[in-house]
Amino acid sequence: MFIKKLILIFILFVTSVFAHENQKVTLYLDWLNQFQFAGYYIAKEKNYYNDFGLDVEIKEFNSNSNILKNVMENESTYGVGKSSLIIDKFNGNNIVLLSSIYQTSPLVLISLKDSNIQTPKDLIHKNLMITDEAISSAAINSMIVSQGVKLDDITIQKHSFDINDLINKKTDAMACFLSNEPYFLEKNNIKFNILNPDDYNFDFYDGILYTSQNELINNPSRVQNFNKASLKGWEYAFNNIEETAKLIYEKYNTQNKSLDALIYEGKILKELSKINEGLLGDINPKNIDEMKRFFSFLGLNTQNTIFDTNSIILNKMNILLNEDDIKYLENNSFTLLVKDNQIPFSFKLTNQLTGMEIDFWNLISKKLSKPFNIEETIDNKVFNIFSNTVKAQFVYTFEKKSKSGYLLSDSVAQIPIVLVTKNDKNFITNLSNLKNVQIGVMDNLEIISTLQKEYPNINFIALNSIDEALVKLKKNEIFALVDNIYTISHKIDKNHLNSIKINTLLNHKLNAYLQVEEKNQHFINILNSAINRFSKEERSNILDSYQFIFYPKEIDFYFVSKILIPFILLLIIFIYFNLKLKKEIKRRVEVEEQLSLLANNDSLTNIFNRRKIEELCELEIERTKRYKNELSIIFFDVNDFKKINDSLGHHLGDEVLVKIANLIQKNIRTNDSIGRWGGDEFLIILPQTNLSQCENIVSHLEEQLSQITFSESIKVTCSFGIATCGTCDSLDSLLKKADESMYLKKTTHKKNKN
Repeated sequence: MFIKKLILIFILFVTSVFAHENQKVTLYLDWLNQFQFAGYYIAKEKNYYNDFGLDVEIKEFNSNSNILKNVMENESTYGVGKSSLIIDKFNGNNIVLLSSIYQTSPLVLISLKDSNIQTPKDLIHKNLMITDEAISSAAINSMIVSQGVKLDDITIQKHSFDINDLINKKTDAMACFLSNEPYFLEKNNIKFNILNPDDYNFDFYDGILYTSQNELINNPSRVQNFNKASLKGWEYAFNNIEETAKLIYEKYNTQNKSLDALIYEGKILKELSKINEGLLGDINPKNIDEMKRFFSFLGLNTQNTIFDTNSIILNKMNILLNEDDIKYLENNSFTLLVKDNQIPFSFKLTNQLTGMEIDFWNLISKKLSKPFNIEETIDNKVFNIFSNTVKAQFVYTFEKKSKSGYLLSDSVAQIPIVLVTKNDKNFITNLSNLKNVQIGVMDNLEIISTLQKEYPNINFIALNSIDEALVKLKKNEIFALVDNIYTISHKIDKNHLNSIKINTLLNHKLNAYLQVEEKNQHFINILNSAINRFSKEERSNILDSYQFIFYPKEIDFYFVSKILIPFILLLIIFIYFNLKLKKEIKRRVEVEEQLSLLANNDSLTNIFNRRKIEELCELEIERTKRYKNELSIIFFDVNDFKKINDSLGHHLGDEVLVKIANLIQKNIRTNDSIGRWGGDEFLIILPQTNLSQCENIVSHLEEQLSQITFSESIKVTCSFGIATCGTCDSLDSLLKKADESMYLKKTTHKKNKN
């Protein structure tokens, strides 16, 4: 019984902890629940808000509640409003417009057909039911005033929100939503007229999601995440109108609307959102400027307020970091772990690490204005040169499932999965048409079980090696092969596999995530802020640059040979007369390469000589000052080297220098440089390395040096001096600091020896 109580207490504790994980957020609607706010209901019900750590309470309109005041005075509050928000800004409210759901306002004026109100001029001396907020709407106002009609010429009535008042002639016209009242009139076969501002080219925004400037400053990530989750909800709602209408009908139907009415409303509002034109949520500064001018023209800018339009619109591509985020970035360094043989994801090109992963990592670094490191792993081992750093690496899975002790970022990119066949296979539009064939699947995709369920008539087999898989495909041991488009494209292109082609794209896509240790949750949050601000163009530019798809065509070699035969004799003659010339050119190139090697490399150790390493150091100092990066150098020599030469001979001294140079070169990064300064002195240049990291490198090198064996049983040590480049340092001053540091180490060595 006691154990059961303990378990119950533990469950309650865990539940209470997780229940408070999400941040509480309140959204105030400017009218009663209906399809007008569908995207917010969907974002809540589909857990889009929850995915961003938000617990959102949606409050429908209440005449006793002041929405603007609530949003302006309280944190974690958001509101939905109309174009009259510009007037509120004129009146000193620090509003931030996040997204406009409706690019054209659904607010219109409706009248019965027999009232003969066909233009705004026909409203003169007529009764109009309209709310104070609606009459101050930029769209309605613009339409009326543009036709030379004054509001004083119209009898304004308090809005009853009852369509029967229009039917029973208690008013001549009323303000309504294009998506609501027309449905009721159509259903009852009542003919009507509509005065729509859009017909007069006044397409002002409506359904504007907004918050306070204070909320944006204090919680920038929350604002961005709330807006993104809301737009995701709206995208789903408009693409699934019937499903969304059913949800509202069953759970949010405080107005007791019929399901058909909600579906009608959804279809009308989808058109006004211009989602099919890619404008969902868009706020164009030019349109805001137009509203500002119009409200000022109407005399509604009573305080003659002037404000920058861009200051009121949320820039969705900006990464907004709070003070904690900024301090976290300043106080930590960040390193991406990569392999050099994962083409095209990470690999070496002319001894420089490159690839898709490095490009995305650098893009994140650029967006966060924080220099990031890259560290190469060999056989899954890390040198730990950057020991005091947050480490990340890319992982590829179809579903976002973190390993124990690790966290995954949002998806950085999606990798298409393709089916590869030989050229003699026709284009495959549907794998379901295939039966009793064997298809290989790269085991690291972890997708066999999914494919087997989707296509039970196909025998899928796991393959570990891409090269082995391609051999099986060429020998017809398998019908086709499934792999990611980038790896297979590279293999086809590099190995000139003219008999193999990419046949078709599958419906599945592999997600690329960044993985960090669980303790680095803060970094995941910042990473997601950057990843979610990638533009489509930025993503596609990186992905497209590595999409070397090769579609070979069959060649009729017999036909080609018939064409070439007349030219063969001429070609042989040409080759004969140019053979000596080519040999001479080759000889000269080899001589030039040898001269370059002699000019830049030390003849004994084959590392850079003093002239070259000095030149490189000056270039790095100049680059460091220009881009405000970090730079460190290590200056070292061999302890008691003269005694080794004098007592054991110069041949052993040469062996010591060569082995030390080779070891150092293997244990520094590809973008670091080492050169022989003279005699037993060496210089190492370490770009983008601070003093602490430099000390870690020295410790690592000392450990490696202690394990060197020589032909004679001697123990060789080195004295290392380090220095970090300051804003006023020159090559001479930097070397002087390193030399002084080395001298202190050498003095310590002698004292310890004595």
